[in-house]
Amino acid sequence: MFSRCFHSAWMLASMAVVMVAQPEYPADSVTTKEVRVEADAPTISSAPLRTEVVTRKELSRAACCSLAESFERSPSVEVSFTDAVSGARTIRLLGLGGQYTQLLTDAVPLMLSLEIPFGLDHIPGPFMDNISIAKGAATVTNGYEGMTGQINICMLDPLATEEPFYVNAYGNTFGRAELNLYGAQHVSDALSTITMLHGRILEREIDGNGDGFLDTPLFRQLNAVNKWYYNDDETEWQFFIHGVLDAYESGNTSTAIVRDQRYSIATDIERLESYAKYGLLDVIDDLDQSSVALIVSGAIHNMSSQFGERSLDARERTLQAKAVFAATLWEGFQLNTGVSYRWDQVGETLRTDTTSGTQLNRTESVPGVYAEATWAPVQPLTIVAGLRSDWHNQFGSRLTPRMHVKWQAGSLTSIRASVGSGWRVPSAITENLSAFINGRTLHLDPLFRPEQAWNYGASFTTSFSVADRPIVVDAEVYHTEFSNRVVVDFDRSVRHLWVTNLDGRSYSTSIMAQVQASPVPRLDVGIAYRWLDVQSPYNGTLQVAPMLSRDRVLLTLAWETQGAEWQVDGTVSYNGAGRMPTTLGNPMEYSMMETFPGYWRATAQITRRFPGFDVYVGGENLNGFVQQDPVIAANDPFSRYFDASMAWGPTSPRMVYLGIRWRADAF
Repeated sequence: MFSRCFHSAWMLASMAVVMVAQPEYPADSVTTKEVRVEADAPTISSAPLRTEVVTRKELSRAACCSLAESFERSPSVEVSFTDAVSGARTIRLLGLGGQYTQLLTDAVPLMLSLEIPFGLDHIPGPFMDNISIAKGAATVTNGYEGMTGQINICMLDPLATEEPFYVNAYGNTFGRAELNLYGAQHVSDALSTITMLHGRILEREIDGNGDGFLDTPLFRQLNAVNKWYYNDDETEWQFFIHGVLDAYESGNTSTAIVRDQRYSIATDIERLESYAKYGLLDVIDDLDQSSVALIVSGAIHNMSSQFGERSLDARERTLQAKAVFAATLWEGFQLNTGVSYRWDQVGETLRTDTTSGTQLNRTESVPGVYAEATWAPVQPLTIVAGLRSDWHNQFGSRLTPRMHVKWQAGSLTSIRASVGSGWRVPSAITENLSAFINGRTLHLDPLFRPEQAWNYGASFTTSFSVADRPIVVDAEVYHTEFSNRVVVDFDRSVRHLWVTNLDGRSYSTSIMAQVQASPVPRLDVGIAYRWLDVQSPYNGTLQVAPMLSRDRVLLTLAWETQGAEWQVDGTVSYNGAGRMPTTLGNPMEYSMMETFPGYWRATAQITRRFPGFDVYVGGENLNGFVQQDPVIAANDPFSRYFDASMAWGPTSPRMVYLGIRWRADAF
């Protein structure tokens, strides 16, 4: 399964077959016909763009109930709740929020705009074959977004799935229960299909700090995927459809009533998304690996949220299409070119207790054309250069240039560099929903211009042996400079919140180094350190971004017995101190310190494998650290002092879980 998905990635990346297959990482070019794995886990591909691959085996080292929980062991991606109560989550790549990272499903950009706050929980972990994390300005083949990188989720492949029927059941001490099922069928030698079903529920109230607010939202979700794959060596097509019903409830516990009112938070989401791919292989006899492909995708998304006396109604209708031609024009030179079109209709209505409401509606129509070439002028050097031009019906014509360079300094040493720009049209209300869960007076610009940034990066990867044991050392630095972005400013006044276009300078610098080693057989150890400098204008002054840890240390351990009957995995992370927004002007009991402290977080899992099934038991936040004051004025949520948007650390206490994975083919 892994090898076919990886081979499809190479075909896409090397411009031989583009968007017809499913890549392990976004189409950022590979220079050899096989991807060389430079480390065991996580792997770093040999693509010019530095790409970390999280394999299915690596995903099994934690519960990975959803995409949001699949990055627990990743040194590159951090996932956190965006507030203390709603259940919305965000990823951070290179120190910036998930809206600046392009999220792909089987190399198709489906997770857009309104899906960003809760979309990480809409892809169950057992549905995924692998995840790839590509850093820096992404390939132009997938669009003009992706300023800090691309994350591609490679869903299970019906052709390569090893088991025809699979069950994963999970439960934890919070009362959360999940059930995942999938079944694959080979209809013929060329045609196969897979159906995946997921359900989860949590109805037990948890209030560990006794502030009257739920530490973890209650939720219910139904999730279904159907996928078809056909290949007869001349044509290939895929069809994918995914539906989600998702509901969250939070706020006061059922026993916490203030002035005969309960502060309630609720979100309901209905989503349907789909894609279809059709490709012709070897269409021109005189050109090697020539192909043409058509990719069409779309989504319908409806969302409603209530938080106290405020509410949000949001809807999105999206249609995307792309036609692609790819070929090797001569030895060492590959071309990928095509045209694209995106239609996106987004409506957001925010109603507050002080105004009649704010509406941000837009209809985007964006035709585009692009070309990307991969050139290897000499054996150690690979250059990938791309340029796309898009015409936006509201914001006019925009160019997106990007370039990646890789120098293979030795058989086990790679040096990479990249530069490129990206832009996106923000959904300023929904993407910043968590900032509105408070009693502040809101101020939003009447029009939000496209966010735009340049990204520059370089990395170094080398492998060597000590006492015949492998060691991988990887280091990188990336800088993102914005010419415009949406700034959420808590610092102008503790009574007001501004969401505005950028006025001044905004940037992010990320430096990371990691070492992966196997000191003894069957034991893998990884240690990584990440440092961030993320700044924007707050209260008219360039300042460090609030509620963001500048330092992070990650230690991962993985051990298996001979024969892999037992597997033990552990993760320890340290998140450093950071800045808090000002609370000057609040009464003393509703004030916070100017900084928050660093904290540790530990997780572990033990897996016992039997013929046909696995049993796993684990725990999260084993050291029990929680932010004790995530909600300001929790005892008076309808007052002007109330603020649930000041979350900087974990709010859920220690948790233990138990699960089973059962494969029907083993009986």
